[in-house]
Amino acid sequence: MFLFSRTTVLFLLICNLILFRTGLVRAQEYLMPLGYNADIGNAVRSSSAARPAALTLPFFEDFTDDHVYPSATRWSDIYVYVNNTMGVNMISRGVATFDALNEKGIPYDTLVPYSQVYADSLTSLPIDLSTYTPSDSLYLSFFYQPQGNGFAPKAADSFMLYLARSSGVWEQVWAVAGDTLQGFRQAMIPIRDTVYLHNNFRMRWINKATKGVSDSHWNLDYIRLDKDRNYQDTAVRDIAFTDQPASILNDFYAMPYRHFRTDPAGFLSANLQTAFRNNNNSNQSVPLGYTAKVVAPEKDLGTGNISITLTPYTAQPLTFPMYNASAFPTTEGSYIFENKFYCNSIYAGESKVNDTIVHRQVFDNYFAYDDGSAEKAYYLQLQTSAPGALVVEYALYAPDTLRGMSIRFGAQVPSGLQKEFVAVVYRDIAINGGTDRILYEEDFLFPRYEDTVNKFSTYTFNKPLYMDPGVFYIGIIQPAGGTSDSIYIGLDMNRKGANHRYFKIENNWEESQLPGALLLRPLVGAELPVHVADHQRALNDACRIIPNPSRDKVIIDLSTGSPEGRYTISDIQGRAHLQGAVHNSRTSVDIQSLPDGIYLVRVHTAEGTAVVKLLKQ
Repeated sequence: MFLFSRTTVLFLLICNLILFRTGLVRAQEYLMPLGYNADIGNAVRSSSAARPAALTLPFFEDFTDDHVYPSATRWSDIYVYVNNTMGVNMISRGVATFDALNEKGIPYDTLVPYSQVYADSLTSLPIDLSTYTPSDSLYLSFFYQPQGNGFAPKAADSFMLYLARSSGVWEQVWAVAGDTLQGFRQAMIPIRDTVYLHNNFRMRWINKATKGVSDSHWNLDYIRLDKDRNYQDTAVRDIAFTDQPASILNDFYAMPYRHFRTDPAGFLSANLQTAFRNNNNSNQSVPLGYTAKVVAPEKDLGTGNISITLTPYTAQPLTFPMYNASAFPTTEGSYIFENKFYCNSIYAGESKVNDTIVHRQVFDNYFAYDDGSAEKAYYLQLQTSAPGALVVEYALYAPDTLRGMSIRFGAQVPSGLQKEFVAVVYRDIAINGGTDRILYEEDFLFPRYEDTVNKFSTYTFNKPLYMDPGVFYIGIIQPAGGTSDSIYIGLDMNRKGANHRYFKIENNWEESQLPGALLLRPLVGAELPVHVADHQRALNDACRIIPNPSRDKVIIDLSTGSPEGRYTISDIQGRAHLQGAVHNSRTSVDIQSLPDGIYLVRVHTAEGTAVVKLLKQ
C-alpha cells in the first residue's frame, strides 16, 4: 500500500477538479489519469549488467528491454516508464513514457498550484565523442508522441532535449509544445558544435508538466546517434514487431481452462494475431514464423511460417493459422501457453531484439477481458440521492463456484480507502428486455491498493456462490449520500472490441460507450488462499461501536480478547480526527469534539484491521 504526502494529495485533488471541468467524460462516465503507476511502484532496476565507463558510437535505443526502467547499460536514471502499452502505432515494440509521476510511480510534489514543473527525465551515460570533428556529420534522431494511450499534455507543457557541453553545462537544443494524440514524429538534431565533441557527452530528455491538470504523457522511441548522417537521413532501415500479440481467445483475454475445454474451437480466435512494421521507404518481403508451447509441464503446441510484403512506414496486422487444439492438455488445471513470433532481419545493422515478441496466454482461476495493464482510470459521477452500480458481463460454460472478484483500483483524492462499496453478482440486469436478478451481495467493502505483482485486490466472498452455466454480471454498488462516489478502477485502453460494461445512475442501466476493458475479474473454482481481506472481515465481524449512533462517548468493543493496537476515527474525506491506543477488548473514546456526521472507525491490531461506520448526532 502507498501513501501520498499532503502536498501530493492537494495537487491530486486539484487535478480531479480541473479534469472534471475539461470534458473527459461521457454522460456520467469519466476517465482520469491513474494518479499512481502500480507497475513501477516496487520495481527494482537490475544491476547485473556492468555499466561501461563511456559509450561509443553508434548509440541506439528502442526500449525493447523487458523491464519498466531504462537499461543501466545506456541510461543513468530511472524516472521514465518503459512499456509496450502507452504508445499508439509505435516504431518498434517498447517506448519510454514521460509523465508527471516519479520513479516510484507517485506524483512529483510542488508548492504552487497550477505551476509547471520539470517532471521526468532520461539521461544517457557518457558517450565519448572526443575523436570526432564537425566534418564527421554527427546526427541525433528520435521519435516522439504526445498523449498516446494516456492523457494529452497541455499547450503550455513541453518536451525538451538538453545536451551536455564540454564545460558540464546542460544546453537546451530542441523543444516541442504539448499537443493531442498524433502519430510518432521524428526529430533530427545535428551535433556540429565542438562544445559537444568531448569524452563526457550526454543527452537528456525532459518533460515539463502542469501540475494539477493531467499526467501529461509523452512517448519517446527509436533513438539513434551516429556519424556520416545528414538531415535527410530519416529512413529507418528496420523491420520490427510493435503492439503486443492478441490473446488466442476470441473475446476473453484469459479464462479458466475447465471452461475453455467445453468448446475450444468456439473460444479460440480464428488466427494468431500480432503486428509488424516496415520502417523503411520501400516495400519489403519478409519471412515470419512462430513457435508455441505449454510452459509447464512443457509441451509443444505447433509452429508456423508465412511470408508477407510490408508497405513502407506501416504497421500491418499479421495473422498465422491457429494451431490445432488437439495438441492442448486434456486435463483440468492452470496452464500458460507461450507464443513466440519472430522474423529474420533483412537489413544489415538493424536491431535484432525487436525482431521477436512473446505472448503468454494464461488459463487460471479467473475470467478477464483486460490484459492486466491500466493506462487510465474509470469512474462514475453519482447522484447524492441514489446509489450507482457498475458491472461487467461474463459467462460460465460449466457449473462452477464463484469465489470472489479481483479489482485494480486507481489512486484518487480524497482517498479511496474510505469509500465503501458493495460487491454484487447479478444473473440478469434490466436492459434490453432483461430484469434485475441479484444472486449475491456483500457489503461494507473498501478499495485497497496492492503492492503485489499483479496489483489486483482480491475480495473473497463470505459465502461462495455455486452457479450453473450462463451469463452473469459482477461488479460494485456504490451507496447513496455522496460519501462513496467516484471510485476509480483501472481501465485497459489497449482492449479492442466490446467492453461488456454497464452502469446505472439512479434508476436505469446504460451500456458504456467509452473504450477499454475494466480491470475487474470474477474468481472461480477451488477455494481461494487466505487473504488479508479475510482477516479484516473476521475482525470486522468481531468489532462493535457501542452505542451507535452516539453523542458523547463510545466503546470500541472487540470480542477477540485483549489485542494491542490503535484506533483512528476519520471523516468521509479521509481526515483523521481522533487517534488512540487499544489496550483491551473494550476501549472508551470521547467523541464530543466531533461535529455531527458520519465517521469511519479503523482499528488496527495484530489480528488485522477493522473498519466500522459511526454516526455522531
